[in-house]
Amino acid sequence: MFFAERDQQGNIIAIRKDSNGQQVDDEPLSEKELEDFLAGEYGKTSYEVLLTAADKKMIRVLDDLIEILVNKNIILLTDLPDEAREKLGNRREVRRRMHENGAELTVDDIL
Repeated sequence: MFFAERDQQGNIIAIRKDSNGQQVDDEPLSEKELEDFLAGEYGKTSYEVLLTAADKKMIRVLDDLIEILVNKNIILLTDLPDEAREKLGNRREVRRRMHENGAELTVDDIL
């Protein structure tokens, strides 16, 4: 979640990960506002950063989708290549440990 610091005219002048008592908007930035700010500030590089962040979120979606399909017996884990099964198993183990240690995932982590 990101917050915007704005100038007198309402233009975004800085992006912050949290408010930390700074003078920022109470509402988190939308992805569109963040994209527009970064594109105007940094050009092509910012789109690559945004795409990388979106890819990470998409990995979580695919991870959950595969788990749902396996749980509903629509696909079997053995249908997947060995490398894919190993990667899924590693991610499942990390998520299990996160849960056990109280590091709960939020909607922002998933979406």
